Amino acid sequence: MSFWLTAANAQMSVARGVFAANLARAQKAAVEDMTRQTVAFWTGGAAPAPSKTPRKARRRARA
Repeated sequence: MSFWLTAANAQMSVARGVFAANLARAQKAAVEDMTRQTVAFWTGGAAPAPSKTPRKARRRARA
């Protein structure tokens, strides 16, 4: 019986850790979204959203 309880406790602690990490990740995403919306509201959306892809370097024409 002790083996069973020890194994069950180990499994539950792993599950609890995964759940806590997922919850923390969701809370962080919610706070970042709220901050982004608040800044956009108070600045009137003046700042453009940062682009995901960097601009391509312009080629210089050789003369």
